[in-house]
Parts: sequence; structure tokens; C-alpha cells
Amino acid sequence: MTTLSRLTLLTLTFFVFASPVNADSQSTQRYIEVTGQGIVNETPDIAWVSLTFTQQDEQAQRAKVTVDKQVDDFLNLTTKLGIAKKHIQAARLNIYPEYDHKNNRQLMGYRVSRDVKVKLHNLLNYPKLLEGAVEIGASHTGQLQLDFSNRKMLENQALEAAFKDAHQQAALLAKSSGDAIGETLWIQASGNDRPVPQMRMAVMAESMGDARYPTGEMSLSRQVQARFALTD
Repeated sequence: MTTLSRLTLLTLTFFVFASPVNADSQSTQRYIEVTGQGIVNETPDIAWVSLTFTQQDEQAQRAKVTVDKQVDDFLNLTTKLGIAKKHIQAARLNIYPEYDHKNNRQLMGYRVSRDVKVKLHNLLNYPKLLEGAVEIGASHTGQLQLDFSNRKMLENQALEAAFKDAHQQAALLAKSSGDAIGETLWIQASGNDRPVPQMRMAVMAESMGDARYPTGEMSLSRQVQARFALTD
């Protein structure tokens, strides 16, 4: 369940703003400006997995054939796990010549690699995906990035909570000073996300290998600066 929480504003300041009405008189508008923050805690339900398949050979084409075979086997594995092709990125191919710098930079061969990135909607597929990739020949397992499929909705909830926090703080301070708050004169929102964790895949495999080990909640936050008119 989504939990909304608020952080207490550290500094709040009263302002007095004067604006000329005509050449003979001036009216003064009093206001209070505050900063509110809203936080949404939710369990991540999607993840990005990064893998690399690499082969070194004297002939670049031969190394590429080997890498392509490994990637094809990996794609077959993703199909068996029910992962849609649209959630797989495997187009990036790298070819690097390798030299013997101790022997007049003599060409030794080529290193061919292909990067694969997979978006997981079923996090319980992660251990199977990792184990299969290693068996197929993945040379590098990068970081696993957790995220939310409903991120936009959660961000909106955090934004709404941030404004409510600002309004409540303004009302409390106004009451303490013998005033009341009126209309909203100005408002500005800013993002203040807590970073989505990126974890080493081997570590995550230990915690995600069984449904009994949850990923836990993570947080999204939004901040709002607001100015409210003060009334007597």
C-alpha cells in the first residue's frame, strides 16, 4: 500500500510585498512562503538487467559469430521465460582491435562484444535469467536497476502530498501569528527523487531467488514551494 509522509520544513519565512497602486497611494500585500515535501513509499515491480557477451579471436568475423550464437541462445531463454521482445535491447555491437604493446603494437586479434539489456516485469524470473546467461557465456553481469511501472502516478501522488504539506505548514504558522491564509499566490514544484537502487546482480540473486525474500519499499519524493496570501 502506498504510504504518504511529510517532512518538516526547516525554515519558513514571512514576507512583506509592496506594489504601487497609483501615483498617490500604495497597497501592501502580506504573504507567507513555505516549502512542502511529499514522499511516496512503494515496492518496485520492474527491473532492468544489463549483460555483456564477449569473445576474443584473431578474426573479428569468427568472434562475432560466437557472440551472435550466445546472444541467440540468450534470446531463446528470454522467450521461454515469457519476456516480450519489446523489452529486450540487443542491438549494440562493439569490435575492438587488440595489440601487443610490448611488441611494437603488433595486432593480436579482435575483441567482439554485444550488450544486452532486459526489462523484467516478473522479478522472480531474475535468478533464472542470470543463471542461464552465465551458462550461455555472459562475460559481464552489470547492475540491476529497480523501478516502478506506475512511476508517473506515484510522482503525482508525491506532488499532491507536497502541496498539502506546504498548505498545512502555512496555515499553522499564520494561525500562530494571529493571521489566516488566503489564496495561493505562487507555486513551484521541483523533483527530489531518492535514487532508485542499482545493485550488483550476484547480490540481488541471493535476495530474489525466492518469493520469501522481498525487495522492500523504495521512495519517490517531490518538493513544492508555495506563497499564500495572509489575511487578518
